[in-house]
Amino acid sequence: MKEVKLPKDFLLGSATAATQIEGGDMNSNWYYWSLKGRIANNESSIVATDHYNKVLEDIDLMKEMNHDIYRMSIEWSRIEPKEGILSKEGIRHYQREVKLLLDAGIKPLITLHHFSHPQWFEDMGQWTNKNSVKYFLRFVKVVVKALGPYVNEYCTINEPNVFLNDTFMDGKYPPGKNSDVLSYFKASRNLILAHLRSYKMIHRIRKEMGYTDTAVGFAMHLTHFELGVDTPLTRLSKNFIDYSFHTLFLKGMVDGHLSFPIGNCYPLGRGRFCDFIGINYYSRHFIYPSYNPVLLFGQVRVKGNLPSECLTDLGWEIYPEGLYKVTKKVYDKYHLPIYITENGIADADDRKRTRFIYDHIAQVKMLIDDGIDVRRYYHWSLLDNLEWNEGYSPRFGLVKVNYDTLDRTIRNSGRFYGDLCKNKEVNKEMIERYF
Repeated sequence: MKEVKLPKDFLLGSATAATQIEGGDMNSNWYYWSLKGRIANNESSIVATDHYNKVLEDIDLMKEMNHDIYRMSIEWSRIEPKEGILSKEGIRHYQREVKLLLDAGIKPLITLHHFSHPQWFEDMGQWTNKNSVKYFLRFVKVVVKALGPYVNEYCTINEPNVFLNDTFMDGKYPPGKNSDVLSYFKASRNLILAHLRSYKMIHRIRKEMGYTDTAVGFAMHLTHFELGVDTPLTRLSKNFIDYSFHTLFLKGMVDGHLSFPIGNCYPLGRGRFCDFIGINYYSRHFIYPSYNPVLLFGQVRVKGNLPSECLTDLGWEIYPEGLYKVTKKVYDKYHLPIYITENGIADADDRKRTRFIYDHIAQVKMLIDDGIDVRRYYHWSLLDNLEWNEGYSPRFGLVKVNYDTLDRTIRNSGRFYGDLCKNKEVNKEMIERYF
């Protein structure tokens, strides 16, 4: 095993999402989803890890693990629990959390939509509603003005491709539709427009407030697709899946181009509509034949016959080389700064996470050495949390959470990651200690 040395100005930390850790929010669409029994084991978002009340404790854990940065989301339903009614308590809570992070020397990156939104927004058809962008911009305006003195970096939308696929195609997320291609593309258009208009708005608001150091981007889930079986149909399906899952959103959110089938125009003019691209990477997938016409007779699967040591607890393949491949492809296309905004593993026993981190950081080092402008790495996740419809059984945390007591314990992999954050390298001493 080789040493890995990162640039001294490279920033490392972790990421979370509000619904997955905060608890206590009865106005979120995910709380209503849990009431319908749509989360595994009839679990609920109502307790989660109680981060809402344990913010200071969790920031102390970040400090103990030497975090430079932290990616968090603002829960829209806490800011606007009822349509048009703002919560002063919700606004004050996030102002306090951000100030505590800054006092701890940790720089926050704020995500504005991370899979969840108010139930009133869900009831109106969420992102298929013609006024959805207007409602989202109203929320964004409130947040940016409230956090103006403290936050200069925003991630507008998290994984629009995964969110819409699981909402309208696979039925995992509320409202649980299946193979609703029309809603998928209708909502895609609105989410892209929401990003474009938010990008412009955030820069304008902060400029009016006297700030010129604003950075706005989005977090895109990138999967490395390969052919499981090489046939004309699987090649066609792969191209279609790659386009509708990746290209459609990248063209829209980076260049502002709405392309087929959601348009053929630049609604806000030609230009660049992000200052960095966030990449969420977990695994690779293979395209095999199927009888499903929706994906042009292809299906997405994990490679068959893999040994258990190559799989996460969720059955995803551990494939570090994919991080290099998807990042280089995007950078070669757009030449924008790259943040690795999510990368992590479901590993309840903590047997694979330390090596997972090492292998993926080694890929980051290779990218940097090859001239790719990768500036940050946010490990997913700080804490064990609610893995959406999968419930609480998948364990992604650097920190283990006892869901009976809500006690936190830094895992051995978290100690390794803390040393990596501190040293900006994996040195011989760390290799001997952890491997």
